[in-house]
Amino acid sequence: MKKLKALVNFLAIKKAYKDKWGEDIPFDLSDQDWCKSYLAEENKKRTTADNAVMRKRNKYRFYNNSLWSGDPVKFTFADWDVHKQPDIELAKLTCTKAHALTEEIAKKPINVLMLGNPGTGKTSLAVAMMHRLQEKFDKTTMLVSTDSMSRMFSHMYDSPDAAKTKYQMKLLVQAMIEVDVLVLDDFGTEGGMRGAIREVRKDMQERLYDVADARFGKKSTIVTSNNTTAELAQMYNAKLLSRLITRNDDHKITFDGMEDVRASMI
Repeated sequence: MKKLKALVNFLAIKKAYKDKWGEDIPFDLSDQDWCKSYLAEENKKRTTADNAVMRKRNKYRFYNNSLWSGDPVKFTFADWDVHKQPDIELAKLTCTKAHALTEEIAKKPINVLMLGNPGTGKTSLAVAMMHRLQEKFDKTTMLVSTDSMSRMFSHMYDSPDAAKTKYQMKLLVQAMIEVDVLVLDDFGTEGGMRGAIREVRKDMQERLYDVADARFGKKSTIVTSNNTTAELAQMYNAKLLSRLITRNDDHKITFDGMEDVRASMI
């Protein structure tokens, strides 16, 4: 009975193959050793393909969980127009350094600091770095506006949807810990404008410390800020900043001498 069932299965497989490909099956299904080897190889290929699909879904899952201050920004290195700045050479050098740091992030985890006045292109270049790391090097990336994150903390206590916001915050923080490359955008805005600097709320500092501590030396973090490091030190705990703000000048991009491009568009 077993032999008959095996024969029926064998004939069914042969027929299915011929119906699909229009020719007889090119190997002997009665060769059990060959069949085992073939199935193992096919399983390996399928597993590899499935992993690639899951990785792609995972990659965009992090990006789609980004917390923007407004509409999501779309920007690549090709979009960087040096002619929008009065100092074209400085604009070229700034973009070149961002590109070089992108290549370095692809090889090892580092922290990058981008400092300068509002509207000079910090967020745009950070997004360009994200795009290249995501598309060329298959890194997961996400951006979190710390000002928007600060507003979320406020809504956790004085909003009708407080419970929902707390759950969203939990998911956000976990994603910030896990993602390969995290961009903290406009870091320090939540601590007030220049001339009115204040300490950032304790609960936000604690969550950011959890993120920075978990990522330190293991994953890359890019910080953009309109503030100086001295001003950031007035807002945040030194233990947090030591894990977040790089002291390596090679990993810093300053936008001194760059003009506010956004203001010129108004």
